[in-house]
Amino acid sequence: MFGLSRCSTVFQTVSGVAVRSYPLFGAGPAGPRRTLTSAFKERQAQRQEAQAELTKYLYGHKPAPTVPEEYANGQVVSDAELPTPAMPLHKSGFRWFKNPLYTAEQVQSVKITHRPPMTFQDRVALSGVSVMRTAFDKLTGYPNLNSQGAWLDRILFLETVAGVPGFVAGMSRHLRSLRRLQRDQGWIHTLLEEAENERMHLLTFMNLKQPGILFRLAVLLTQGVFANGFILVYLLRPQLCHRFVGYLEEEAVRTYTHCLQVIDTPGSPLHEWTWAPAPEIAIEYWRLAPTATMRDVIEVVRADEACHRHVNHVFSSIDYDKRNPFGPSGMPELAVAPCEKVQAPAPESPQLARP
Repeated sequence: MFGLSRCSTVFQTVSGVAVRSYPLFGAGPAGPRRTLTSAFKERQAQRQEAQAELTKYLYGHKPAPTVPEEYANGQVVSDAELPTPAMPLHKSGFRWFKNPLYTAEQVQSVKITHRPPMTFQDRVALSGVSVMRTAFDKLTGYPNLNSQGAWLDRILFLETVAGVPGFVAGMSRHLRSLRRLQRDQGWIHTLLEEAENERMHLLTFMNLKQPGILFRLAVLLTQGVFANGFILVYLLRPQLCHRFVGYLEEEAVRTYTHCLQVIDTPGSPLHEWTWAPAPEIAIEYWRLAPTATMRDVIEVVRADEACHRHVNHVFSSIDYDKRNPFGPSGMPELAVAPCEKVQAPAPESPQLARP
């Protein structure tokens, strides 16, 4: 076929690197008598050799001295020479969103609050949270949790649920922005930051306990039901979902406040958290003092939940197309969360955060 059966191996130069090319058809050196099996094996070996050469070119070459020259020439640069991402790289080797920084006075000023429902939509959201809370309390035996493991099971499971709404809302608004070819007005980052914050809660408490197979199956089932249901409702009634999350965070603040009370009770299953050291990931994420304890971690987690409570109630109360009030150019009177109302103390005052 036009000489392809006897085509010899040739080399082509691509960006100064020799890349071997092979005929697509042909009987090869053995001629027409070669069997189909041997032809297939030969072609497979040729493909593997070509792929190895391509892989060596893409990932095994030595980068040029400067990144801009590599980009200008259309060549591939190694990961080591790529520009540094905007999010800082922490000691653990991972990157995350800008994490909160609280003072001792701020975290201690968090209070249990409740926003009374004012519309039918608010009542629906509150009823949904009440049903979920009642069912979960009965399943876990709350508030009569008689061991540290029982408390950790409850906290870990709640955080697997709490990390869903922010990501679903951020994803939904991201896709909406793409569909409508319009800006998002700054909501996406705040929502994804909330999801990341909740996930960091989960990773922090997993340093104290690794759940078993039954727990993981329960998380899988719950996430499948809750995440898909939340996506559907958010597409139809986003403000209902934000009100739901606001009430859900009210319950989270209530739970962590109870947790602090148990920690401060001598002889309780959590009393040792008064002096137990905080996990390294918590010290790094919240920038706590090196001597921080698990009680300090519970306080900053509660402060996070109070901020999420405020953010979602505000998002539910404003128009869906308004600018994010928690952005740099938003409405400052709406962007002050309960845990941020206290002015930061002077530098010489004691702080949970590192100086």
